[in-house]
Amino acid sequence: MERVVAAEPAGTAGADLRSHEGLTIPLLSDLPLMLYRCRNDKRLTMEFVSEGCRSLTGYEPADFMLRDKLTYAELIHPEDVACVRGEIESALLKKEPFQLTYRIRTAGGEERGVLEMGQGVFSPVTDDPVAFEGVVMDITAVKSDEQRLKDQAALIEMSPDAVIVLDMNQNIVFWNAGAENLYGWTREEVMGKNAHKEISPQPLEVRRIVIEEGEWSGELPQVTKDGRAIVVESRWALVRDCDGKPKSMLIINTDITDRKKLESQFLRAQRLESIGNLASGIAHDLNNVLQPMMLSLHLLRSSLKDETSNNVIDILQTNANRGANLVNQVLSYASGLEYQKVVLRIPQLVSSLEKMLLETFPKSIQMEVDVPADTWMVSGDPTQIDQVFMNLCLNARDAMPSGGKLTITAENVYVDEKYARINIDAEPGRYTIITVSDTGCGIPESIMDRVFDPYFSTKDPDKGSGLGLATAYGIVKKHGGFINIYSEVDKGTTFRVYLPAAEDIQEDYQAEENEEVPRGNGELVLLVDDEDSIRHITKITLENSGYTVITAPDGPDALALYAVERERVKVVIMDMMMPIMDGPTTVRSLRRIDPGVKVIGMSGLRDNEKLVGSGENGIQAFLAKPYTSEVLLRMINRVLKQ
Repeated sequence: MERVVAAEPAGTAGADLRSHEGLTIPLLSDLPLMLYRCRNDKRLTMEFVSEGCRSLTGYEPADFMLRDKLTYAELIHPEDVACVRGEIESALLKKEPFQLTYRIRTAGGEERGVLEMGQGVFSPVTDDPVAFEGVVMDITAVKSDEQRLKDQAALIEMSPDAVIVLDMNQNIVFWNAGAENLYGWTREEVMGKNAHKEISPQPLEVRRIVIEEGEWSGELPQVTKDGRAIVVESRWALVRDCDGKPKSMLIINTDITDRKKLESQFLRAQRLESIGNLASGIAHDLNNVLQPMMLSLHLLRSSLKDETSNNVIDILQTNANRGANLVNQVLSYASGLEYQKVVLRIPQLVSSLEKMLLETFPKSIQMEVDVPADTWMVSGDPTQIDQVFMNLCLNARDAMPSGGKLTITAENVYVDEKYARINIDAEPGRYTIITVSDTGCGIPESIMDRVFDPYFSTKDPDKGSGLGLATAYGIVKKHGGFINIYSEVDKGTTFRVYLPAAEDIQEDYQAEENEEVPRGNGELVLLVDDEDSIRHITKITLENSGYTVITAPDGPDALALYAVERERVKVVIMDMMMPIMDGPTTVRSLRRIDPGVKVIGMSGLRDNEKLVGSGENGIQAFLAKPYTSEVLLRMINRVLKQ
């Protein structure tokens, strides 16, 4: 590069910038652009500045010419002075032109960004840099635009949404961090690739609409790098160049996969609620139909002693029980009752489950059940515990689409301190283990740790929500138990459910089971039910068992009878769902007559069991229809002793 010397030969116009002091250039005087010549000293003393310094700095040119009054270094922002000096010194040392940006402070205190371009002036004798000269111009607006662009780019990078730009051939030209997080591909992996062919298929119909109408928005199913299916809420916009021609497509995708799952669950819950309401009505009517049948069988058995009659009664009893169990199962699963802690006999629970599975599972699945009669009882909610084993059995069924063997067993175990230490959910103590095994496809080791995760499922979306095993795990844990799982691909899976044994009531409960069914001693019972058949059969059953019975078809008649026979009535058996005056209202009225009245509520809907001990509506006990004569008689005996 040709170097600039300190002075030109005599007679050369404009050789020394100092000769132009006071020179005004009309086109430059009002622009924020300053020509200068600066001495190469520490103070950056100006030897010449143009009129443009007024617009740029707010100072007059003369302010710089007065000795010891103002130097250019004083205008430079304190944080930038060292850098500016260093850059200029380096350029002068290398005898190269320089270009740098920094900040200055104007006479009015305003901060501005400037661009300075200059070069050295060297001594013709020593070749040392004696000065430098150049131009300083205001770039505040440009710096502001640059910062705004940087801020916008940072916001786009920080956005959780996937922001993608495609050229008109669907090649990716922009891919933000949100897109990396959503799809799994890094920016380096996708740039320049065809989004439709190499990444995730883009609907051609959407592309056509965007080209024709300029924009499109809607939901799209897509696939991530690891093959995971997702749903995105997608907004497309056509970007045009200065001539109005289509240049690219801007796409903003928001992951709504979880939201769609929640919507599906909400709709499913609404359907279940509707089914529950329908099931409640059906269950109430069916239980009223089954109730007189079950009590009649007891009467028939006591009057018919021949073997043929007893065999027929056994068949009728079995089918009536099956009908009652099916109704109660449907009602339990549809209504989703709250947690009710009662004593559960595992053999009875599994027997009921087995009957339901035999009715509903394909015949290609063989069942084997081994639950000893002395299996320890547990304490818990029957509906929720039923749900645990139903979910496990349904999971086993789905693992054996071509058939196989389902095995349910139970055993009593004691978990010691050593075993509890290696099982985080276990506590030392007595447990009842119920094991559900299948001979199905098994679970790969790679996903074993995720089988209890909510929404995790290897089934098609229309065949499972991914909540069955998660729900089972949650219920068992809430009951103080835990689940162990063992599986081998193509050989089967075994779930071992550990439930704490109800140790404190084992002997008492078993003793009651072995006791003879109690009889009455002439006590007067008021039976209230709007079903004629139930009143008739229940009255006969109680009278045959030593009780005296009066009946009423509704609440008003019951109140009238109780007012007359108050001193003699020992217990009231009240249906909770009746016309004219329902059970809870009748109970409240009875308590106004006699606060000490003993009431046994009965209903085909187990929701009414909540009335037991609940304030002025409180009843001493609850009978879930259909009930057997044994359950009825034990219940009356227990309440009379209270």
